[in-house]
Order: sequence, then C-alpha cells, then structure tokens
Amino acid sequence: MNSARRKAIVSINSLGLIGLAFAFFLLPACAPWYQAYDFKFKDQLTELDSVPKLLNALEDKNWFVRKEAARALGEIGPEAEEAIPGLIHALKDENYEVRKEAAAAMGKIGSEKNPSVPVLILVNALEDKGWSSAKEAAVELSEMGPKAKEAAPTLIMVLNNAFDNRSPRYVVVRKEAVKTLGKIGPEAEDAVYAFINHLGDFSPDIRLEIAIALRNMGKDKAVAIPVLTEMVETDKIAMVRKEAVITLGLMGTEAETSIPVLARVLMNDNNPYVCEAAAEAMGKIAPASKLVVHSLAIALGDDDPIIRTSAGKAMVEVGKNAVSALPALTNALQTDIPQIQVYAASAIGNIGPDAKWAIPALTQALDSEDVVLRKVAAKALGETGPGDITTIETLIRLMQDFNPEVRLNAVKTLTKYETNNPDVIRAFEKIVETEQNAEVKTAAKAALSKLQKVSK
Repeated sequence: MNSARRKAIVSINSLGLIGLAFAFFLLPACAPWYQAYDFKFKDQLTELDSVPKLLNALEDKNWFVRKEAARALGEIGPEAEEAIPGLIHALKDENYEVRKEAAAAMGKIGSEKNPSVPVLILVNALEDKGWSSAKEAAVELSEMGPKAKEAAPTLIMVLNNAFDNRSPRYVVVRKEAVKTLGKIGPEAEDAVYAFINHLGDFSPDIRLEIAIALRNMGKDKAVAIPVLTEMVETDKIAMVRKEAVITLGLMGTEAETSIPVLARVLMNDNNPYVCEAAAEAMGKIAPASKLVVHSLAIALGDDDPIIRTSAGKAMVEVGKNAVSALPALTNALQTDIPQIQVYAASAIGNIGPDAKWAIPALTQALDSEDVVLRKVAAKALGETGPGDITTIETLIRLMQDFNPEVRLNAVKTLTKYETNNPDVIRAFEKIVETEQNAEVKTAAKAALSKLQKVSK
C-alpha cells in the first residue's frame, strides 16, 4: 500500500472519529431545553403544575432557556400568578430578549395583588428596540400620572440616552419620557436634576418639554431657577425662552433673583410673545419691586401692541405699588386698543385713592363703545374716590346702559360717593321702578336706603 493511500485511509478514519465525538458530546445538547427540567413533552409546559419547574428555568445560565421559560409561563395565563415575582426579577435580566418575554408573560398573566405589574410591563417596553413601542409605552405611563412613579428611573435613563441616538424618531421617545416624568411629578425622584442637565440639550423639543414639565415637580423645581434664568436670555428658540419664562413666573417669589434678567428680556427680546410672558411673570414674581413697576411702565409705551397689552395685564397684579406708573397707565387708558384700556383702567382702580388725578381719563372711558371698558372704568371710579360733576352725570347716564353689569357698577360707584345730588336720587328711584334685572334693582334699593340715612 503506497503512502498516499495510507494517508487517505487515516484521514477518513479521523473524520469518522470526529463524527462519533460530535454525536456523543454535542447531539445531547441539541435536545429540547425543557427535557433538562423533567418535561418529556412540550405540551406539558402549559400545565399549571409546571410553574415551579419553569421558575427554576428562569434562572438557567442559558439566556435562550430563560426566554422560553418566560414565554411558557405566559402561555399558562392568569392561573400562573404565583410566577409574577419571578417574572418581575426577570425584568432585570441582562438579556433584552428575556426581559421582553418576561414583560409579555406578565401582561398575559396579570395580577390583581400587584398593581405595579402594568407599570413594570410598560417600563420594559421603554427599552424596546423599536422607537414606536417605546413611545407608546411612555404615553401610557403618562396617563397613569403619579401611579407610574416606579417608571421614573427608566424614564430618566431614556432621557439621558441623548447622545446614543440623535435621530428624530428617538427624540420623540425622549420627549414623551420628559412629559411622563412631568405628570408623575414630585414622586419622580431625581427627575429635576436630570431635567437641569438637559436644559442645554441639543434638541429644542426636549428643552421645551423640560421647561414645561418642571412646573409640576414640587418644591425641588426651585433648584432649576438659575438655569432657567440663563435660558430665557440665551436660548436660540423663542418658544423655549417663552416657556422657560412662564415657568419662572409660576414659581412666584422663589424666582425673584430672575427679575433683572426678565426686565432685560422685556426690553430687548426680539419676539413679542417672549416679552409678553416676561411682563406677566414679573407681575407674579415681585409686584412690589420698583424695577418691575419701572420696566412695565416703559413697556406700556412700546410700539408692539402685544407688549403693551401684557404690560397692562401685569400692572393689574401690581396693585397699589403701581402708583409710580400712573402717568403711563393714564396714557394707556387713552389708546385706541380696548384690551389695553381695560387693563389700564383696572390697574388704576387697584391703586385706589392715590390715583385720583386719573379720574378724568376714567370718566372719558365711560363713553367708550367697548362694553367691558365701560364696566371696568365704572368700577375703577368707585375705587379712586368721588369724581366731579361730570363724572357723576356720566355715571347717571350709564345707569341706563343696555348691559346690566355696566348698570350695576354705575349704581355701586355712585352709592360709594354718598352724594345727595337730587339727580342721583331720582336715577336710583327710576331704576327701582323700572329695572328688570334683580341684582341691579336690589343694589339701587340699597343705595336709596343708604342715602336716606346719610341725609338724616
């Protein structure tokens, strides 16, 4: 036998030995996984008494076995409720497929004894590789509100994954995570600090939603004031700046350190709606501040009607502290925009007797074609104190206004004046005789009674 033939026979024999070794060592490993847990047939996996064995399989070293065990528990359905704790533990498995199957099984089994199960299922879905499922899970958690607090750590993790995937689709998931954390509110521990870290996020959508979500975060949100204050002046997106300003305003006196920046924003921002938000926020945060009153007084003369209107609205919040802005308010009362006039009249009325020299302008406003302005101006005149004969005559005429609220305010103001003017008394008597509105009629009767006591 030549050497070449001997080599060929040796090679064939070697291959045979390798084949035998494969059959001896490896073929048993290809047996169905469940046989290792004393299941002879696959159908046995769905029987109720298989639960203990399947729970053992959930601890197997092989991730495929753990996944299949979770799936089998789910197929058993609600009767396998005793498996819920084991499945909850499997939600922390290092393998995504195992976690996904465990969550699916929990959904099929359900648990009345453990109300956190739906939350845990949705938390698992937040990690889904498909962005759509993750988004839907975040939305469902959002609808649960504070009950979804167990999801907060995972939601924060989703938010923190900003630089893993910058695709527009993934931004949608992170955006929903922020919204959900906001609805969970103070129960979402550490969310405020995660929000602060992302107020400079690359996505304006994320920055916007964080500025809004912070409003619901309880006392902890105050730590975000310095970052929000910087945002209102530096963020490139007007809508983000506006929402940050609104959030500062809702924080009230806690945000008083932001007033100088808000004043600059009111004067300098190129977007009128940001300026509008700044004016309103200042009125809420520090109505007694001289800087606030001065800034709002200047804004009352701005070229943009949106800014003028917002400044007037904020002045209403300032109250008696607005006395130094009386010239600006009086000028605003004489503009041709009714809404600005209404806010100016209301603000003057809130100043009270110190605003007496604005009475002529308020009297003139009583003749406005705008019914709201007539109503507000009539009320304001009752706060500033008695007017002259022109004011009284105009208020008498106003008691015949077609609007009952205007008539009522005219009656109340003339009652405050406590005048014995016979024209006023006759006007009250006429209302008592002819008025159809019960409230106005009652007020006129009370006025007559009061004037009779005063005259005695």
